[in-house]
Amino acid sequence: MTTTEYAPIPVTVIGGFLGTGKTTYLNRLIQGGLPPDALIIVNDFGDINIDAALIDYQDDNVMQLSNGCICCTLGGTLAEQLAQALRIRAAPGAILIEASGVADPARIADIARLSRRLRLAEVVCLIDGSQARRHATDPLVGDAWRAQVLAADTLQVNRLAPGDKHEFEQWLSDFNPRARIVCEAEEAPVDIPVQPSLSPRPASPASNRTVSHGHWHTFSLSGQGRVDRARLAALIEAYQDVLFRAKGFMLAAGTDDIELLQFSGGRLHWQPALRPPRETRLVFIGIAGERFSAFEQAVKALLKSSP
Repeated sequence: MTTTEYAPIPVTVIGGFLGTGKTTYLNRLIQGGLPPDALIIVNDFGDINIDAALIDYQDDNVMQLSNGCICCTLGGTLAEQLAQALRIRAAPGAILIEASGVADPARIADIARLSRRLRLAEVVCLIDGSQARRHATDPLVGDAWRAQVLAADTLQVNRLAPGDKHEFEQWLSDFNPRARIVCEAEEAPVDIPVQPSLSPRPASPASNRTVSHGHWHTFSLSGQGRVDRARLAALIEAYQDVLFRAKGFMLAAGTDDIELLQFSGGRLHWQPALRPPRETRLVFIGIAGERFSAFEQAVKALLKSSP
């Protein structure tokens, strides 16, 4: 083996709360150029990995982890699959891990800290400036949000009005004084997901499944039925008090189009999907309880009634 093969592999962990633009940030890094044969690991909280399908990178260099929060399998799925990947392939020039929106990046970073083959390069936390104060004080979300901020070396802020930059940086630095803060303008491109230029990666074969983690609950739906945009939008608006994230590909009723749906921070977007799967694949994440269960049943009934 060469000296390079023995050198520790730099690991970058990309964290941040649900819908803060982690996948778009990762695509920017890819477009800017990565080390040779970099390995990308994408985790999603749910059994359909939507984020992996939006990564604009070589298929065989993207590893998907689904069915929950990456930090819950610290000694299991992530470490085992990473070790296996490093055994069966040449050492990558770098490893980038996009954590799920409810993961604790510090626990993921510990894998790099504890491995002789890895070196922790950086922990980046994406922050939605328009939602940060609400997230920080929310009794159910606050602990997870603050842990993500505290773990970061760099706090990458988007959706922040230019006039708020100085005051916001001071407020944010109280949570993590050592972190570097980078602020983008309001409605930066992070609010519009990058479309993949490669063929879509296969999603999990499961459909209509649910996953729970603490007070978080997620369910996913897939199938050939076409979805009424207006009715789905009405449901999302009615239950946005418990719904934090929705994303995926949708066969739209009344058209042959397949659209990419993104909901976070009270914003709902549809846009044409480039080379999507030829079916509906949607993931919804929210606060477990009767309200979210009612939302889940209403969405499933809507898709079941679709032609």
